[in-house]
Amino acid sequence: MNESSGRLEGKRAIVTGASFGIGRATALRFAAEGARVGLIARRVEPLAEVAKRIEDGGGEALALPADVSLESSLSAAIDRAAEAFGGIDIVVSNAGIEVPDADARVHDLELATWERVMATNLTGQFLACKHGVRHLLQAGGGAVVCVGSPCGIMGFCTNEPAYSASKAGVMSMARVMAADYVDDGIRVNVVIPGLIDTPMNEYVMKDPELREKWTSGIPMKRAGSADETAAVILFLASDEASYVTGSSYVVDGGQTIM
Repeated sequence: MNESSGRLEGKRAIVTGASFGIGRATALRFAAEGARVGLIARRVEPLAEVAKRIEDGGGEALALPADVSLESSLSAAIDRAAEAFGGIDIVVSNAGIEVPDADARVHDLELATWERVMATNLTGQFLACKHGVRHLLQAGGGAVVCVGSPCGIMGFCTNEPAYSASKAGVMSMARVMAADYVDDGIRVNVVIPGLIDTPMNEYVMKDPELREKWTSGIPMKRAGSADETAAVILFLASDEASYVTGSSYVVDGGQTIM
Protein backbone atom coordinates (compact mmCIF):
# COMPACT_ATOMS: atom_id res chain seq x y z
CA MET A 1 0.00 0.00 0.00
CA ASN A 2 1.01 3.61 -0.45
CA GLU A 3 2.45 5.47 2.53
CA SER A 4 -0.42 6.98 4.48
CA SER A 5 -0.98 10.67 5.02
CA GLY A 6 -4.24 9.98 6.85
CA ARG A 7 -6.51 11.72 4.34
CA LEU A 8 -9.33 9.29 5.13
CA GLU A 9 -8.51 8.63 8.77
CA GLY A 10 -11.61 7.43 10.59
CA LYS A 11 -13.68 7.13 7.42
CA ARG A 12 -15.76 4.08 6.54
CA ALA A 13 -16.03 3.21 2.86
CA ILE A 14 -17.49 0.67 0.48
CA VAL A 15 -16.05 0.03 -2.99
CA THR A 16 -17.84 -2.05 -5.60
CA GLY A 17 -15.84 -3.92 -8.20
CA ALA A 18 -13.01 -4.08 -5.65
CA SER A 19 -11.37 -7.28 -6.93
CA PHE A 20 -9.54 -5.86 -9.92
CA GLY A 21 -8.48 -2.72 -11.74
CA ILE A 22 -9.71 0.66 -10.58
CA GLY A 23 -11.79 -0.75 -7.72
CA ARG A 24 -8.86 -2.70 -6.33
CA ALA A 25 -6.50 0.28 -6.62
CA THR A 26 -9.07 2.51 -4.94
CA ALA A 27 -9.63 0.10 -2.05
CA LEU A 28 -5.88 -0.20 -1.45
CA ARG A 29 -5.42 3.57 -1.60
CA PHE A 30 -8.34 4.20 0.76
CA ALA A 31 -6.97 1.73 3.29
CA ALA A 32 -3.52 3.28 3.04
CA GLU A 33 -5.10 6.63 3.84
CA GLY A 34 -6.74 5.33 6.99
CA ALA A 35 -10.21 4.22 5.87
CA ARG A 36 -11.90 0.98 6.81
CA VAL A 37 -13.02 -0.53 3.53
CA GLY A 38 -15.86 -2.85 2.58
CA LEU A 39 -14.83 -4.71 -0.56
CA ILE A 40 -17.69 -5.73 -2.84
CA ALA A 41 -17.36 -7.95 -5.92
CA ARG A 42 -18.66 -11.25 -7.23
CA ARG A 43 -15.47 -13.33 -7.22
CA VAL A 44 -14.50 -14.55 -3.77
CA GLU A 45 -10.81 -15.45 -4.18
CA PRO A 46 -9.51 -12.17 -5.67
CA LEU A 47 -11.63 -10.26 -3.17
CA ALA A 48 -10.01 -12.16 -0.32
CA GLU A 49 -6.57 -11.39 -1.78
CA VAL A 50 -7.27 -7.65 -1.70
CA ALA A 51 -8.56 -7.90 1.87
CA LYS A 52 -5.45 -9.80 2.95
CA ARG A 53 -3.15 -7.28 1.33
CA ILE A 54 -4.88 -4.47 3.19
CA GLU A 55 -4.75 -6.31 6.49
CA ASP A 56 -1.08 -7.27 5.99
CA GLY A 57 -0.38 -3.57 5.56
CA GLY A 58 -2.03 -2.74 8.85
CA GLY A 59 -5.39 -1.67 7.42
CA GLU A 60 -8.91 -2.95 7.99
CA ALA A 61 -10.98 -4.52 5.23
CA LEU A 62 -14.09 -6.64 4.96
CA ALA A 63 -14.56 -8.94 1.95
CA LEU A 64 -18.23 -8.88 0.92
CA PRO A 65 -18.97 -11.15 -2.06
CA ALA A 66 -22.07 -9.85 -3.84
CA ASP A 67 -23.57 -9.29 -7.27
CA VAL A 68 -24.27 -5.58 -7.79
CA SER A 69 -27.08 -6.36 -10.22
CA LEU A 70 -29.06 -8.24 -7.53
CA GLU A 71 -30.61 -5.90 -5.00
CA SER A 72 -30.90 -8.39 -2.16
CA SER A 73 -27.28 -9.50 -2.56
CA LEU A 74 -25.88 -5.99 -2.74
CA SER A 75 -28.02 -4.44 -0.01
CA ALA A 76 -27.05 -7.26 2.37
CA ALA A 77 -23.35 -6.69 1.66
CA ILE A 78 -23.64 -2.94 2.23
CA ASP A 79 -25.59 -3.47 5.44
CA ARG A 80 -22.90 -5.87 6.66
CA ALA A 81 -20.24 -3.22 6.09
CA ALA A 82 -22.29 -0.61 7.93
CA GLU A 83 -22.85 -2.95 10.85
CA ALA A 84 -19.17 -3.92 11.06
CA PHE A 85 -17.88 -0.35 10.79
CA GLY A 86 -20.66 1.41 12.68
CA GLY A 87 -21.78 3.26 9.57
CA ILE A 88 -20.62 4.35 6.12
CA ASP A 89 -19.14 7.68 5.03
CA ILE A 90 -18.01 6.98 1.46
CA VAL A 91 -19.58 5.05 -1.41
CA VAL A 92 -17.53 4.27 -4.50
CA SER A 93 -19.80 2.81 -7.18
CA ASN A 94 -17.29 1.37 -9.61
CA ALA A 95 -18.35 -2.14 -10.70
CA GLY A 96 -18.83 -2.40 -14.44
CA ILE A 97 -18.46 -4.66 -17.45
CA GLU A 98 -17.65 -4.23 -21.11
CA VAL A 99 -18.46 -6.90 -23.70
CA PRO A 100 -16.84 -5.75 -26.95
CA ASP A 101 -17.39 -9.12 -28.61
CA ALA A 102 -21.16 -8.90 -28.07
CA ASP A 103 -21.92 -5.16 -28.01
CA ALA A 104 -22.70 -4.11 -31.57
CA ARG A 105 -24.41 -1.56 -33.78
CA VAL A 106 -28.01 -1.31 -32.63
CA HIS A 107 -29.54 -3.26 -35.51
CA ASP A 108 -27.29 -6.21 -34.62
CA LEU A 109 -27.36 -5.80 -30.84
CA GLU A 110 -29.04 -8.63 -28.96
CA LEU A 111 -31.46 -7.59 -26.24
CA ALA A 112 -29.77 -10.05 -23.88
CA THR A 113 -26.46 -8.20 -24.32
CA TRP A 114 -28.11 -4.82 -23.75
CA GLU A 115 -29.80 -6.08 -20.58
CA ARG A 116 -26.63 -7.74 -19.29
CA VAL A 117 -24.62 -4.53 -19.63
CA MET A 118 -27.36 -2.36 -18.14
CA ALA A 119 -27.88 -4.73 -15.22
CA THR A 120 -24.31 -4.26 -14.00
CA ASN A 121 -23.28 -0.84 -15.29
CA LEU A 122 -26.43 1.17 -14.66
CA THR A 123 -28.74 -0.81 -12.38
CA GLY A 124 -25.75 -1.94 -10.35
CA GLN A 125 -24.58 1.62 -9.82
CA PHE A 126 -28.13 2.71 -8.97
CA LEU A 127 -28.41 -0.04 -6.36
CA ALA A 128 -24.99 0.75 -4.86
CA CYS A 129 -26.00 4.38 -4.55
CA LYS A 130 -29.48 3.58 -3.27
CA HIS A 131 -28.35 1.37 -0.42
CA GLY A 132 -25.13 3.26 0.24
CA VAL A 133 -26.91 6.60 0.51
CA ARG A 134 -29.29 5.16 3.11
CA HIS A 135 -26.29 4.80 5.41
CA LEU A 136 -24.80 8.17 4.46
CA LEU A 137 -28.07 9.79 5.54
CA GLN A 138 -27.83 8.01 8.88
CA ALA A 139 -24.23 9.22 9.23
CA GLY A 140 -25.27 12.81 8.59
CA GLY A 141 -23.53 13.12 5.22
CA GLY A 142 -20.68 11.76 3.17
CA ALA A 143 -19.40 11.30 -0.35
CA VAL A 144 -20.45 9.24 -3.36
CA VAL A 145 -18.10 8.70 -6.31
CA CYS A 146 -19.48 6.97 -9.40
CA VAL A 147 -17.28 5.71 -12.23
CA GLY A 148 -18.30 6.72 -15.73
CA SER A 149 -16.57 6.59 -19.10
CA PRO A 150 -15.76 8.92 -22.00
CA CYS A 151 -18.07 6.61 -23.97
CA GLY A 152 -20.92 8.20 -22.04
CA ILE A 153 -20.11 11.72 -23.22
CA MET A 154 -18.51 11.20 -26.63
CA GLY A 155 -19.52 9.20 -29.70
CA PHE A 156 -16.17 7.56 -30.39
CA CYS A 157 -16.98 4.18 -28.78
CA THR A 158 -18.33 2.80 -32.01
CA ASN A 159 -20.06 -0.58 -31.94
CA GLU A 160 -20.64 -0.26 -28.19
CA PRO A 161 -24.04 1.45 -27.78
CA ALA A 162 -24.99 -0.60 -24.71
CA TYR A 163 -21.83 0.27 -22.82
CA SER A 164 -22.01 3.92 -23.90
CA ALA A 165 -25.66 4.28 -22.90
CA SER A 166 -25.05 2.66 -19.53
CA LYS A 167 -22.25 5.09 -18.70
CA ALA A 168 -24.24 8.10 -19.90
CA GLY A 169 -27.01 7.00 -17.55
CA VAL A 170 -24.61 6.83 -14.61
CA MET A 171 -23.46 10.40 -15.19
CA SER A 172 -27.00 11.75 -15.49
CA MET A 173 -28.05 9.89 -12.37
CA ALA A 174 -25.11 11.29 -10.42
CA ARG A 175 -25.89 14.88 -11.39
CA VAL A 176 -29.48 14.54 -10.18
CA MET A 177 -28.29 12.86 -7.00
CA ALA A 178 -25.90 15.74 -6.34
CA ALA A 179 -28.83 18.16 -6.41
CA ASP A 180 -31.16 15.89 -4.48
CA TYR A 181 -28.81 15.29 -1.54
CA VAL A 182 -26.88 18.54 -1.23
CA ASP A 183 -28.97 19.63 1.76
CA ASP A 184 -28.20 16.31 3.45
CA GLY A 185 -24.46 16.93 3.37
CA ILE A 186 -23.87 14.30 0.69
CA ARG A 187 -21.58 15.12 -2.22
CA VAL A 188 -21.91 13.13 -5.45
CA ASN A 189 -19.30 13.21 -8.20
CA VAL A 190 -18.17 11.14 -11.17
CA VAL A 191 -14.72 10.02 -12.27
CA ILE A 192 -14.44 9.36 -16.01
CA PRO A 193 -11.46 7.10 -16.76
CA GLY A 194 -10.28 6.86 -20.35
CA LEU A 195 -8.09 4.02 -21.57
CA ILE A 196 -6.76 2.52 -18.34
CA ASP A 197 -4.44 -0.49 -18.14
CA THR A 198 -6.78 -2.83 -16.27
CA PRO A 199 -8.08 -6.37 -16.81
CA MET A 200 -11.17 -4.91 -18.54
CA ASN A 201 -8.90 -3.47 -21.24
CA GLU A 202 -6.55 -6.44 -21.44
CA TYR A 203 -7.72 -7.20 -24.98
CA VAL A 204 -6.40 -3.78 -26.01
CA MET A 205 -3.23 -3.74 -23.95
CA LYS A 206 -2.05 -7.15 -25.18
CA ASP A 207 -2.60 -6.37 -28.88
CA PRO A 208 0.21 -4.05 -30.06
CA GLU A 209 -1.71 -2.94 -33.16
CA LEU A 210 -4.92 -2.25 -31.28
CA ARG A 211 -3.05 -0.54 -28.45
CA GLU A 212 -1.28 1.74 -30.92
CA LYS A 213 -4.61 2.56 -32.57
CA TRP A 214 -6.21 3.51 -29.27
CA THR A 215 -3.29 5.43 -27.76
CA SER A 216 -2.59 7.37 -30.96
CA GLY A 217 -5.75 9.39 -30.31
CA ILE A 218 -4.68 10.28 -26.77
CA PRO A 219 -2.55 13.44 -26.45
CA MET A 220 -0.39 11.77 -23.77
CA LYS A 221 0.10 8.79 -26.14
CA ARG A 222 -0.33 6.18 -23.44
CA ALA A 223 -2.85 4.35 -21.32
CA GLY A 224 -3.42 5.47 -17.76
CA SER A 225 -3.03 3.33 -14.67
CA ALA A 226 -5.55 2.22 -12.10
CA ASP A 227 -3.51 4.06 -9.46
CA GLU A 228 -3.80 7.33 -11.40
CA THR A 229 -7.57 6.94 -11.44
CA ALA A 230 -7.72 5.96 -7.77
CA ALA A 231 -5.88 9.17 -6.87
CA VAL A 232 -8.72 11.25 -8.31
CA ILE A 233 -11.35 9.09 -6.62
CA LEU A 234 -9.48 9.58 -3.33
CA PHE A 235 -9.58 13.35 -3.75
CA LEU A 236 -13.32 13.38 -4.45
CA ALA A 237 -14.02 11.09 -1.50
CA SER A 238 -11.90 13.12 0.90
CA ASP A 239 -12.70 16.29 2.81
CA GLU A 240 -10.31 18.11 0.47
CA ALA A 241 -13.18 18.09 -2.06
CA SER A 242 -15.66 19.56 0.44
CA TYR A 243 -16.85 22.18 -2.09
CA VAL A 244 -17.10 19.78 -5.03
CA THR A 245 -20.39 18.14 -5.99
CA GLY A 246 -22.18 17.35 -9.24
CA SER A 247 -18.86 17.36 -11.10
CA SER A 248 -17.26 14.97 -13.56
CA TYR A 249 -13.49 14.55 -13.44
CA VAL A 250 -11.98 13.14 -16.63
CA VAL A 251 -8.87 10.96 -16.25
CA ASP A 252 -8.03 10.22 -19.87
CA GLY A 253 -4.69 11.70 -20.86
CA GLY A 254 -6.51 14.44 -22.75
CA GLN A 255 -8.51 12.13 -25.05
CA THR A 256 -11.78 14.03 -24.76
CA ILE A 257 -10.24 17.40 -25.61
CA MET A 258 -9.55 16.27 -29.17
